[in-house]
Amino acid sequence: MADILSQAKTRQCKIAIDTLIYDPVHRQLSKAGKEIELEPRSQELLEVLLQQTGTPIAADELIAKVWQSNFISKNVLTNRISTLRAIFKEHSPESDATKLLVTYPKKGYYLNAARVSLVEAVEQPLASPPTPSPKKWSVHLVYIAILLVTVGLFIGLTPQQESKITTAPASSSVTVPVVELLLHKVNVTDNSLKPYIKAIKTALLAQQIAYPYINVNNQDAPSYFLSQIDDSPYWPGSRNTLFSDYKLNLRLSKGRSDYELIAQLELVFHSSEKRIFSGEYSLDIKALDSGIARMTADLAKFFALPAIPQPQQNDTLAFVSKTMAAQLDSQQLSSSEVNYLARQLLQTPALEPQKMTHWLERMERDFPNPEEEMEIWLGLLNFKMGQHENARERLFKARFNNQIDNAFVYLVLSDLALKESKPDLFRLYYLKSQVSLSLVLPSKQIFTQLDPDNIQQRCLGAWESLIKNERLSNDLGTWIDIFQDYCDRAQTYFPAPQAK
Repeated sequence: MADILSQAKTRQCKIAIDTLIYDPVHRQLSKAGKEIELEPRSQELLEVLLQQTGTPIAADELIAKVWQSNFISKNVLTNRISTLRAIFKEHSPESDATKLLVTYPKKGYYLNAARVSLVEAVEQPLASPPTPSPKKWSVHLVYIAILLVTVGLFIGLTPQQESKITTAPASSSVTVPVVELLLHKVNVTDNSLKPYIKAIKTALLAQQIAYPYINVNNQDAPSYFLSQIDDSPYWPGSRNTLFSDYKLNLRLSKGRSDYELIAQLELVFHSSEKRIFSGEYSLDIKALDSGIARMTADLAKFFALPAIPQPQQNDTLAFVSKTMAAQLDSQQLSSSEVNYLARQLLQTPALEPQKMTHWLERMERDFPNPEEEMEIWLGLLNFKMGQHENARERLFKARFNNQIDNAFVYLVLSDLALKESKPDLFRLYYLKSQVSLSLVLPSKQIFTQLDPDNIQQRCLGAWESLIKNERLSNDLGTWIDIFQDYCDRAQTYFPAPQAK
């Protein structure tokens, strides 16, 4: 991390940002001696980025430093990032603004250190006339479906807010490749190995989620936030997912000693089941996380992705072997341990309100800027505890990261909108919840449900198919009561059936 801004102030020099010059004393951005006007927030954002050149800064941290508030939504920051990129593009049309102001998936934003430097005196080139860049818009297929359905079903009912949320300027697009991976199944050759399945699934899931260039498709499955991690073969969210680039399986067998496991990793194409990569790993039971880190590093190498940062040192086996009471009392929890514990708590039928409130408050202090998945887990716990305002704030903030597109999270957001009597938001999240189910159910079934007659008669629609699924009924059991009056409250917000 290079604090270029402080260095420039100390040496009383200026900063070259590609072909532009920033004067930190007069707080002016210019090119060829001609000042470029910056709005105050854009200027403050630029200076924060200059303080950590080359190092990703999380969205929540940027919001806290620039707006001095934790209640600003991430789309405000996204718009400001787009504004800065537009300025860079306008005044340096020969450069790619997205490679100067870089989006680092799941981590935040940073200025490319290779294109930022200190200058004592700069020979400015003649200014070339700015080339206006045409606005290009990209729309995700899911949101096209939402928009079409919205026009057909809720004409006159839905606000312009939907279209604003579902589109984004091309200048804010991520420029790095991301691999879509489904963590599928762990098989064992001996039942004596089953006690290690939970720790191995937990550790590998946490490492893959933490790595920004792999998108773990399990997170988008509706059952992902409704399933415990246990000693069964499947990872949460793996059994119903219809789409992914690749699928990962493990096979565990005994090693040469009581302290060794042999893990055979298999990577296959999701569509054809054709194996494209395999590896065998010796895992030390006393250091499972280190062995799993080798798998993660090999996957990155196979996909030709950037090197894996040194993972946080955890003892996942020791943690998951504790009782829940001992886990709750643990000090200095890692983010992966918080996610694991929150998952288990969500599936606990009865939670002690006072103890849970105390734990949630501690998590808020220990993790003021949580990553997206932790934000969702804590928000769902708030929701289950009846702390609806905290739940809405956490879940609403988390969704702006655009990494997790989960139908169950949208269903919870639609329920919160109902509780707050916000029909437009309810309709928006209801539609997103239904359309996002296309990851696990045939799209034809989703479109059939969106017929006005079907919505009135079966408002949970495709969710009912999942609830009746034996593999999900246990996971959904603790939530069914929460949504039992959902349809009654929602009826007035649905379009009336069309006369035949």
